[in-house]
Amino acid sequence: MTVGADGQPSSAASGSSGDFDGFFRSAWSPLMRLAFARLGDAGAAEDLVQDVLADAHRRWAGLSGYDDPLAWARRAVLNRTVSRWRRAGTERRALAVVGPEQERRSSGVDDPTADGLGGDEADPELWAAVRALPDRQRDVVLLLWFEDLPAAAVGEILGCGEDTVRTHWRRARVRLATTLGVADTDARTEEGR
Repeated sequence: MTVGADGQPSSAASGSSGDFDGFFRSAWSPLMRLAFARLGDAGAAEDLVQDVLADAHRRWAGLSGYDDPLAWARRAVLNRTVSRWRRAGTERRALAVVGPEQERRSSGVDDPTADGLGGDEADPELWAAVRALPDRQRDVVLLLWFEDLPAAAVGEILGCGEDTVRTHWRRARVRLATTLGVADTDARTEEGR
């Protein structure tokens, strides 16, 4: 991929690189929304998405043959946020051994469950509640609700069936309604079945 004078990907490169440029432009926003929703930190989300897109570029010869390369990229974002949380947890445990004073002075350890979303993002209470859901329920909410993907596409990304997606969706709605103190009688009725 070549970069133009404006710092943006240039389609001056040959063949498949031009295809990647289009993929890059169309994938950036949905991947950023997904990463931000998982991490709650715009800077960390941008770093993660850049890494995923760099990997996609390296693998573009194979990925370009996929029916939906964006599904691969979404899955990569989800996997990397889990890896990031594990790494952050390991760092926090190590800092706890060093001592509380060192932990306070330390910087760069992100808390993926922090309530503050910053910027002009929507209701921090909602985002905190979404991030507090069990992993699979959170992924379904992010992909089905925030990304507005059909259940079949969500199932493909997560490696499960549509019925499983719907089950996680119902359970997540019940938990969110309870956590946020709102009535969701549809979800409660469905959950009781």
